[in-house]
Amino acid sequence: MNILVLGNGGREHSLCWKISKSPRCENLFCIPGNGGIEQVAKCVDIDPRNKRKIYLFCKDNKIDLVVIGPELLLEEGLSDYLITKKIKVFGPSKKAAQLETSKIFSKKFLKKNSIPTANSYVFNNLKSSMDYINLNKTPFVIKVDGLAAGKGVIICNSKQEAIIAVNEIFKKKKFGDAGKKILIEEFLEGYEISYFAFFDKNSYLPFSYALDHKRAKNNDKGLNTGGMGAFSPSKKVTNSLEKKIIEDIIKPTQRGLKENKIIFRGIIFFGLMITKYGPKVIEYNVRFGDPECQVLMRKLDSDLLNILDAVANDLLDKKLKVSLNKEFCICVILASLGYPNKYQTGFEIKNINRTLSKEGVEIFHSGTIKKNEKYFSNGGRVLSLTAKNKNPEIARRKVYQALIKINWKRGFYRNDIGIKNYE
Repeated sequence: MNILVLGNGGREHSLCWKISKSPRCENLFCIPGNGGIEQVAKCVDIDPRNKRKIYLFCKDNKIDLVVIGPELLLEEGLSDYLITKKIKVFGPSKKAAQLETSKIFSKKFLKKNSIPTANSYVFNNLKSSMDYINLNKTPFVIKVDGLAAGKGVIICNSKQEAIIAVNEIFKKKKFGDAGKKILIEEFLEGYEISYFAFFDKNSYLPFSYALDHKRAKNNDKGLNTGGMGAFSPSKKVTNSLEKKIIEDIIKPTQRGLKENKIIFRGIIFFGLMITKYGPKVIEYNVRFGDPECQVLMRKLDSDLLNILDAVANDLLDKKLKVSLNKEFCICVILASLGYPNKYQTGFEIKNINRTLSKEGVEIFHSGTIKKNEKYFSNGGRVLSLTAKNKNPEIARRKVYQALIKINWKRGFYRNDIGIKNYE
C-alpha cells in the first residue's frame, strides 16, 4: 500500500514510525513532515490545507490511504473532499469532527445521548457571562466553543480569574472566532485519563488509554499546554473501570453517531474525568492525542496499518483485535524556552543522534527542521522522548538520562512525568 500521513508533529512522526513497520506498507509519504519524520517517510513540501494539491499528489502517487493527523484539516473538510475524489481516508468528516471543533455541539451530543458529563451553560457576550460568574460559586471551567490549539480551556479558582478570562475572550478577542461563544461548566473533581477507540460506519474498537500532563511546570503548575508528557498504563485504571468506560461512554457514543446519521471513520480520543461517581466526558477529540499517540504507538504490538485500513473501509467488525505489550511506556516533551507563550526557534539541537542509539529510547520529532544534516528547533514542542520497560522507574530513568545527554540549553522539560502512576 502507498500511504500518505498529513501533519508535522510528534504525533505524526510516531504514526509514520509505526506504519513504516507494516509489511503492507510499500511507500510512505508525509505532508509536510519535519526533520525527524524524514527518517521513516518521504516528506513533501506541500501546504496540507491546499485540498486540490493534496488530491493531485494522491492521484500522481497512487495513494491507497490518507491518514489525517491535525484537527484543523478535519474542521476544514479535507476528509470529505478526498472521499468525493474516491480516495480512502482515516479521519472523520467535517460534520463528525464537530465533536471536537465545537464544544457546544459536543455538549449537546453528550446530553442528548445521556453520556455522563459536567453541567454547563452557553454564553455569547461579556455581560451575561460576568453575571453568571458573580452569582455562582468557584471554581469555574471556561471553554471557548471553537478550536484553540489545546489552550481554549481555562480553569478559574476565583471569580477574579474568571472575570479576567471572559474579558480576554470577549473584549480582547484572544481566541478570535473560536471565542464567539463559550461554555462555563462545573468543575469536576477526580483524575483525568485520555481513552481512545477506533470508529467506522458500523462499529467501534476500543484501543487503550494514557495519562497526560497538560501544565507547563512540575507539580501541575504553570500554563496549560498541548501536553508536556504522558504515560501508560496506570495503577488507577482497573479492568472494571475500562469496562464502565466502554458501557457508559463508548457504546452510547456509537449509538448516538448512528442515530444522528453521522458517519465517523477515525479515532475518538475521550478526555475523561474519573470522579467518585464514575467516568465523565470532559471533551471529545477526533484525532490521536499528542503526546498520548507517541506512548500508544510504543505500546501497540498489532499492525497499525491493518487497523487504519479497516476503519477507512468500514471493516472494524471483522474480528480485528488490538494487541498491546505489558510494558510501562513514558513520553517526555522537550519544549522551547518560553512555551506555551512566546518562544524563539532556529536553535541547533546537537546531541539527538547520539541519544537515538541509546537502548530503549525512541525520539519522535515534534518541531524540528533539518538543514545540512543538522537539526534545528522549529516549534514550541520540539522533541518527544519515549521509553518503555516492565519496571516504570527504569523507563523513566532511560528518558531522563537521554534528556540529560541532549543537554539542550534553549529548551526545558518537566521532571515529574509518570510519577503520579505511583500515587
